[in-house]
Amino acid sequence: MQKIKSFFTRVWNFLRKHKWSVLLILITMGVGGFFVYDSFTATTPFIDSSIIIPERKSVTVKAALSGLEISEDQSKKRPIAVVIENHPDARPQSGLNEADLIFETTAEGGITRFLAIYQSKEPEKIGPVRSARNYFVEWADSYDALFVHVGGSREAISLIDRIDIDDLNQFYFGSYFWRDSSRYAPHNVYTTLDKLREAAKNKGFPTEKEDIPSYVFKEEDKETLYPAAHKFTINFNASFAPTYTYVPESNHYKRSILGVTQTDAITKKPIIAKNVVVCFSNLSTQVIRRVGYTMIDTTDTGVAYYYLDGVKKTGKWVRTAGDPIKFYDANGKTMAFNPGTTWIDFVTQGTIVK
Repeated sequence: MQKIKSFFTRVWNFLRKHKWSVLLILITMGVGGFFVYDSFTATTPFIDSSIIIPERKSVTVKAALSGLEISEDQSKKRPIAVVIENHPDARPQSGLNEADLIFETTAEGGITRFLAIYQSKEPEKIGPVRSARNYFVEWADSYDALFVHVGGSREAISLIDRIDIDDLNQFYFGSYFWRDSSRYAPHNVYTTLDKLREAAKNKGFPTEKEDIPSYVFKEEDKETLYPAAHKFTINFNASFAPTYTYVPESNHYKRSILGVTQTDAITKKPIIAKNVVVCFSNLSTQVIRRVGYTMIDTTDTGVAYYYLDGVKKTGKWVRTAGDPIKFYDANGKTMAFNPGTTWIDFVTQGTIVK
């Protein structure tokens, strides 16, 4: 009996000494036991199968320069204009199919060159990037785009400084470009939009833009209305005469030069256009320090041929300094394009298109 009394005395003294610890242990065990009990006894709640919870859809908007459906975030990205060359040794180029607008015209020696403007798509690789000319600077300025090039004529560099365009010259931003070892200079400079945006941020240039100038886009016609396959050629000169072949099944134009289909270096897909515009302007050659430079009147008005839906239409183009080019049909109404890439070929008066 004495042993039992002694045992309870020791227990009592222990509980008095450690009462808060014991209480905490008891509370923990009680709460834990409740959740264990609840997990075994809980029943599945009633769900009314007649209630349909709508699936959350991503919001899209029409891209200003291509008319394609893109995300709101993408629509706020600032246009980026890149000078891309078209020398035979520069082909196949990378990233042309992802451009919203592509301007093409002649540079020195009759070789055509492109200004590709990107806003709604993100190509994996862009190039080969080449040097600037006055008219490329003016077209890039029309859309308040970041202007990307590798050097340029003295007149182009002077114009860049004069109009204060946000300029990403590879000469000063070399780490945001690279040279492809599989090609020889100067046909091997490449970049990406991510690298260019990073360069712009480091320079303090805005990479987003709310008020991107837009064109008018329409719904594509029904397939039964499309004409048979056909083609037309723009004769810049004998060596640079791009041909656009209409493909009724997909309602686009496939581009080739001297019978060779132009393709993308990465995707291997043909270069295509949903719309082709041929703008007639005053082109001339001006000799500056013994070098002949092509001069183009970009701020004027002139005849324009429109090719879309397999049909040729005639109208006019109009541009004032600092503004985007505007396009009108024969009745003076704003031209409506198909969503997708638009090629704009600037040619001299009298150029044969057949």
